[in-house]
This record gives sequence, C-alpha cells and structure tokens, in this order.
Amino acid sequence: MKNSNFDLIVIGHLLKEKIIFADGKEIGPVLGSPAAYASVAAAKLGLKVGLVTRIGKDMPEGLLKVFKEAGVDTEGIRIGDNTTTNLLIYEKSGKKKLEFLKKADDIAFKDIPEKYLNCSVFLICPIDYEVPFELLRKLSSLNKEMAVDLGGYGGASSRADHFTKKEKLSFLKKIIPFFKIVKAGREDCQHLFGEGSLPEEKILAKFFRWGAEVSIVTLGSEGVLITSSKEGFKIPAFPSQAIDCTGAGDVWYSAFLCEYVSEIKDSKLKIRDLEDVIKRAAFFASATASLVIEKTGGVTLSRMPTREEVLKRMRRK
Repeated sequence: MKNSNFDLIVIGHLLKEKIIFADGKEIGPVLGSPAAYASVAAAKLGLKVGLVTRIGKDMPEGLLKVFKEAGVDTEGIRIGDNTTTNLLIYEKSGKKKLEFLKKADDIAFKDIPEKYLNCSVFLICPIDYEVPFELLRKLSSLNKEMAVDLGGYGGASSRADHFTKKEKLSFLKKIIPFFKIVKAGREDCQHLFGEGSLPEEKILAKFFRWGAEVSIVTLGSEGVLITSSKEGFKIPAFPSQAIDCTGAGDVWYSAFLCEYVSEIKDSKLKIRDLEDVIKRAAFFASATASLVIEKTGGVTLSRMPTREEVLKRMRRK
C-alpha cells in the first residue's frame, strides 16, 4: 500500500486537553482531537498519512512526538498564535462537556502541502468549524474521495452557541454534497437535531438525501448504524474491558477508512459490491475501537493497535 502518494490526509485542529472523568480523576495535558486520534491510528494501521492543522507555540513539544513515532507526515502543521485548548469533562450521566479555553486560527487551503493533494481520501474532522466552507469547496474540485466527521460541524465538540439549530442544519446541507462518506456520533446527532427528536435511522436517511453515498452514526457500546445506496445495516460493538472511551469514535472512523482505502486501492477488489466493502470496513473499525478503549492517556502510540492485533480480535468474535 505504501507508495509516493498518500493514502489519507487528515484535516482539523489538534487539542491540548485536560480530561476530567466522572469519578473526579484528571489527566493531562494530553494530545487530543479527532485529527490527532485519526491520523495516529491510521498510520499505526499501515496507511501513509499526512496531517494538516494549526497550532501555537504553546503546544508542548512532547505531545507532538507521537506523530513522528507513528510515521505521520507533519509538513502540514502550521504554527500560529494559539493552540486549541480545552477541558473535556465526563458527567456521571455518561455525557461529555467541552470547555474551550483557546482556539487556533482556521485552516486554509494554502496550508495543505502540494504533495498531499493527490491522496486517496481526505478526512475532514474539525473540532469547531475551523475547516471552512471555502476550503471544502476547493478540495471538492480536485475530484478526490472525501469523508467528514460532523462532530465539529455543530456536533458534540462544537461550541453550543456557535450557530442556531437552523443555521447548523443549513450549513450541513451545503457541505454534505462534497462528501462521499459522512459520519456522526449519537451525541453529535442530539446536538444537531435535538435529543430524541429523530431516530438515528431517519438522520442517516437525511444525510443520504442531502448527498452522502455512505452515512454512518456511531452508537458507542450499541455498535454502528450505516446506510448506503442499497441498504442499511447495524454492526455490533466488539466486547471489551473499557477503561477510557475518549477518542473511540475518531479511531473507529479512521480504521473504517483504512480498510476502505485498502479495498478501493486493490484492483482485484474493485469489482466487489460496495456494501461488502463497507461491512468489512465497519467490522474492522469496531474491532479497532474495542482495543483502543482498553487503554487511556490520550493520543499515544501504545494505545493504538496494529493491523495484526485488530485481525486477531476479529478472529475471536
């Protein structure tokens, strides 16, 4: 799979994060964010990965070492005034709350190194709208496959006061046609549509009507719902001894795209039905996430499994 072109380019802010658990335990500062989890997990699984992000001089050097250790190309890291910094607070109800302390500058198309533009898939995974519409529009003109995590476009990681519900949904309708694959977590859907307002199956159908070819909602321990052009199905979660679920959805999506990229790049597999590819990728992703949540500490190389470890867990099911 390794060649001169990149398999996956991940775009979104990095986090300097303190995590406060429901029992009062605190860890941090640790490296967080969907972009960090996704890029390191994908590289550990064997993809050639590049990262596009903006940080400040206040980002501890030690938190960035993991990218080099994992083999993530960091030419797309740009240095500005601030690093996005927050508190991640887990409530006793199981919900999480984010408190933003600082935010880095928005990411621009010019921040993307030219060598990244011929990748197989772009993964857009913002924290709070830092990947703007104009960047998405320019990327879409390259006619590359694109995937998005909606957590940072009005979902659980976005500031609650950024947009009204109507404005959030209007923005989604504008950007979803850019993407082949759209993913949101259950909590993201609650922020976007209102808690209990729509069942996940109807939300998936909305994403599909708005232009996505593959729509995904992750449900934590209940598994994942996926809808494509031909059918909808549910993939169960793998049994695990969960210690820390932080980043589980980000790693799930990254692992899903790893298997998806592997399938679409292998000419022998291109004739396979898309639904078969999606199901295989989803099972692989669920196994990967089940391994990640058995460890803690933010984005570290030791927390991310190898492909061999994932396949071993899949054989156990």
